[in-house]
Amino acid sequence: MLVCDKCSAGITEGAKFCPQCGDPVTDADKVVVPVERDQPATVEITFGRSTSAGFSRATEICKNIPSYIVYGEGKEEQHKVTLPITEVELVINLYELVGSWKSSQMLINGHVATKKDLTYYGVGCFRSRQKAYKPEQYCFGERQNENNIWGCKRLNMPIYEWGGGWLDYGSFDTSGVWHFDKDRIRHELEIALKENQLCPALNRSRVLETLEKLPATINPKADKNWAYRTSYEEVRGNYKEVAVGIKPVLNKINKFVIGSYKPSWDSGESSSVERVVNISLDAAPTTNADKLRHIPEKRKSSNKVTWIVVGALILLLIIIL
Repeated sequence: MLVCDKCSAGITEGAKFCPQCGDPVTDADKVVVPVERDQPATVEITFGRSTSAGFSRATEICKNIPSYIVYGEGKEEQHKVTLPITEVELVINLYELVGSWKSSQMLINGHVATKKDLTYYGVGCFRSRQKAYKPEQYCFGERQNENNIWGCKRLNMPIYEWGGGWLDYGSFDTSGVWHFDKDRIRHELEIALKENQLCPALNRSRVLETLEKLPATINPKADKNWAYRTSYEEVRGNYKEVAVGIKPVLNKINKFVIGSYKPSWDSGESSSVERVVNISLDAAPTTNADKLRHIPEKRKSSNKVTWIVVGALILLLIIIL
């Protein structure tokens, strides 16, 4: 990915123009180098002298900040303050006072930025996190569609108890063992990390370490933290339950979370573990195409009970008649 030399917006690979300002892609556009160290971004606000009522209030605020400096004389007088983005509320308050002036400018990590950069993307989410009842749990997801092992729900890679999403990035081998496509998972994570890189709570190193810790293969027959995700499909004229992917046992999957904090996720079902269908491949057909296609033992037991009930009803009708 590139960064536009005119407006600092991200430019996707292959694009000929900046998606934000329309500037043609040239050699002047900088290649984005992923930041390996997890350090808070730096915000720099500069503004000139103004007759606005907000000028006095802005300078009063800045005088309390050690990084505040004033340089230049007369019409060239400039006021500058530098803050870590963790002080986002202070930055926003100051920018609301001076941001509309022609003499003002805000840079984040050296790139021209707007108030939208402070209220949307990762920074806006960080502000909500700081107000949350449990800030760490907030990042790992407080709602069912946000639960994740990465420590950032804005990466948009939740871990659903029913499977799907990034959990489908992979394939089965002929033994019913799931093999994750980690290259694809990393690709999706890198894109989302770039979009939310300004969030002070986002730990890129931990996210990628979590991916490394995730097993390359999953065998639901042996690993009780996982189960098969199934679907009914037509196989040789009959509908059978087919293993189409894997799904986690939600209350156990936080073992993959890096660090001492372990999030808790409520599936909303007290019997969620009991509902997991564990598919045994021992009795599966011998052809590769049908390796994972069969009816689970649990369903066979259910059918047996059904026939017993039907038989009892028929016997009762015979006695009555």
